[in-house]
Amino acid sequence: MAKDNPQSKYFRISENLIYAIDLISVISFILALIQSYTSIVPHKLFLFIAAFLLVVEKIISYYQVKFFDNAHKIRQTVLLDNSFGEKRIPNYDSGKYFDNDSIQTGKIKLLANIHENTLYTVKIIEKMLPKYYVTSTTLFAFLILQVCNSGINDFSSSLLNFVISSDFVIRTIKLRNLRKAASSVFEEANSICSDFDKNMNTNLITRKIINIFVKYEEAVFESKIVLNEKVHSKYNSLLMREWEGIKNTYKIYSY
Repeated sequence: MAKDNPQSKYFRISENLIYAIDLISVISFILALIQSYTSIVPHKLFLFIAAFLLVVEKIISYYQVKFFDNAHKIRQTVLLDNSFGEKRIPNYDSGKYFDNDSIQTGKIKLLANIHENTLYTVKIIEKMLPKYYVTSTTLFAFLILQVCNSGINDFSSSLLNFVISSDFVIRTIKLRNLRKAASSVFEEANSICSDFDKNMNTNLITRKIINIFVKYEEAVFESKIVLNEKVHSKYNSLLMREWEGIKNTYKIYSY
């Protein structure tokens, strides 16, 4: 899969806004921590700062979702253009994004593109999740340790609020759910290909292809998850080879 495509710009902006949200969450927590121990800032001023940071975070969250939705719409158009030989995005060759030029346009190519998409989604999330698991587990362990040692005080209350409301923790759950959904669609695509090998009839699989298309697109759209670009670049060649191996396994892609 090509790194640069029409949706890349919007996905990058959305990803950078996610980093900004995480940064504001950390700043808010540090300020609350300092305030709980030193009361260095007058109480009313601290509340104003906290409220201001919360408003800024919500505004950034709104635009993060907006840019993601724009990118998702373009990505979906690229998928359908490539699958059915259309050109709704001018001056862009959708064949650069997918690795299925050898497959004739139509429902089989749509199946191949979804199949490839889910492979990339699952594998990239698997590389992203350890960082999220370690960080989230550390936060919860630190919270439990603090409560056990000192009970509920200003610090533990601030930490609890940070852990519960943190977009980082919520994103960990969303990543896990998206991986599960994409993995399910990938297995369904494998099943469709396997069934074709048995009966060699493409008319029986049309509805199944439409079903996995809807399931995958809904899962991605609902998650608002941007796959890490660095991870994609690092493992792109490896995943391309893995996809070619999968594609050559099934007769449907050479039908």
